[in-house]
Amino acid sequence: MKSTILKIFTILLWLLIGSGLSFLLVSGIVKEQANRCKAVQIDFLDEKLINMIDRKEVFGTLWPGMDEQYPIGKNTATFNLFSLEHHLSKNPWIQDADIYFDNQHTLHINIKQKNPVARLFTAEGYSYYLDDRYNLLPLKQTDHIVLPVFTNYYVNPLGMKKSDSMLLSRVVGLSDFISSDPFWMAQIESVYIRPDNGFELSTQVGDHVIDLGVRSEWGPMFKKLKLLYQKFSREDAWNRYSNINLQFKDQVVCERSGAKLVSADTTHIDSTQLVQKIINNNINPKYKPQ
Repeated sequence: MKSTILKIFTILLWLLIGSGLSFLLVSGIVKEQANRCKAVQIDFLDEKLINMIDRKEVFGTLWPGMDEQYPIGKNTATFNLFSLEHHLSKNPWIQDADIYFDNQHTLHINIKQKNPVARLFTAEGYSYYLDDRYNLLPLKQTDHIVLPVFTNYYVNPLGMKKSDSMLLSRVVGLSDFISSDPFWMAQIESVYIRPDNGFELSTQVGDHVIDLGVRSEWGPMFKKLKLLYQKFSREDAWNRYSNINLQFKDQVVCERSGAKLVSADTTHIDSTQLVQKIINNNINPKYKPQ
């Protein structure tokens, strides 16, 4: 009798153990299934007219050679999110990347792109984009960005010095100013960077060069220049001058094509009178900005 009871107890014990193990196994499977990646969502946080990177490039950076379904169904615990962010940080066009899983096990990849503001050309024929943080960005076969162009840029092989940072700061400032005004964006063909880091503008209309020197007061300089242009248009004087010099803080000098440089003191006249004097008398006035 005792032997029979012991056998029944043993059988019940093993059944209980087996049921417990089965429950744990099923629970583990269910939990593993619940923790699998359900979807991947890529968001570009900055609104740009043209994205220099796209969803396909992001996937190719994170999982080379794999299709976009590769992460789906994988256990979330197998994703090294820090490593994935590090991979994206190597892309020169990505400023910042944030990767995380939400409560629905969707993998979110938030991308902030770098902001190109100018196109640079070196004397050797190389070309780069420049962003608003003074980073040189490589060209891409798919790019179609229209930006102010700066030529004769010198890339220091020893790294960026203080003078280089100052130059790029002026490049970004002038580029932003040009881009903000449709008239200057259409009129200015390129900006030549002289060895002394001064700027010379080549224009679409007119056979003149605009010398800005090393100044950075874009607003006052271009205000005077636009007044000259308005008068040029009315008087058909676009090709009358070969050089418009704005590099001196208290002067403007307009050099007539094929003529010797002639200066006139216009310290006490306003901008409108200055423009009239330039056009009517064909001289190269010096003036103090009002």
